[in-house]
Amino acid sequence: MRRVIMNDPIVFYRREDGGVAAMEDRCPHRNYPLSRGELVGNSIQCGYHGLTFGPDGQCVYAPGQDRAPSAAKLRSYPVVERGGIIWIYPGDPADAASQPVPDLEWMTDPAWTPWIDGSIYLRCNHQLLTENLLDISHLAYVHKTSMGSDPDRIAASETTVTPFDTGVRRRVRIADIPTPSLFAASALVQDRIDQWTESWMIPGLYQNHTRVRPASSLSWEESGEAPLQNRSFHGIVPETESTTHYFHGGARLNVDVETITGEKAHEILEEDVDVLEAIQENQQFVDGRPIVNLRNDGTVMQWRAVLRNLRAPKAA
Repeated sequence: MRRVIMNDPIVFYRREDGGVAAMEDRCPHRNYPLSRGELVGNSIQCGYHGLTFGPDGQCVYAPGQDRAPSAAKLRSYPVVERGGIIWIYPGDPADAASQPVPDLEWMTDPAWTPWIDGSIYLRCNHQLLTENLLDISHLAYVHKTSMGSDPDRIAASETTVTPFDTGVRRRVRIADIPTPSLFAASALVQDRIDQWTESWMIPGLYQNHTRVRPASSLSWEESGEAPLQNRSFHGIVPETESTTHYFHGGARLNVDVETITGEKAHEILEEDVDVLEAIQENQQFVDGRPIVNLRNDGTVMQWRAVLRNLRAPKAA
């Protein structure tokens, strides 16, 4: 399988033991994509001239030669497969072991029922998607029929944002709102609800945990176990400066299949896609002009500060 990540073409394949190998998707002889070749045991063979490469990226066979050229060595990438997700580390391989794999254990927890998974090829910069996921104020407009609610209630939501070294954590309570159509079919909630959402964003991954309960004056700590809950993850993989691979999945607790459907979720996602791709298309004409930020952009501003810190040169 071929995937371009941060302008680098990468080929993924399974070894004979079922593990995953990942390396540059090119044969160094003429730059033909290895992903268009074929597997030979634990190796992958170029479909142009037959050079064959092991999982570590080293050429192990060159037709017509006694020995494979030692210079024919491709970059390979550390890979971990967990919970049905393949994680690749594009940085220094020596640092890979010290980088924790995000915890998505709820995806395989039998108490949680999966209800959506898939991917979307987005024609926009990855940062547009990231900031859209951190923004709740657009719900009342972009998603006004699918899941939105009173814009004034959303603007007045109780929001706490806590930055940490590699990301931000946010808690949001939108109080006493009409039940969004996404949850309206559930008998577990009433006409008006409180919607509590806890979310985490690190580079490349956004997770949230939404709890829905009948409207009340209870605080987060007092509210206890909500009758209706939903969790989701959003994988953000930059392809180029203007394209992104967007992976998503979700699971529910105490929610009937008929209540939240994959069809409804895809409708919501496509609403975001339409907006983000329109912004990207418009950037070519307005890039460099000043952007105005609003009070509701606080989470995005803190996220940008975290990114600036991560990109800053580190002291020796």
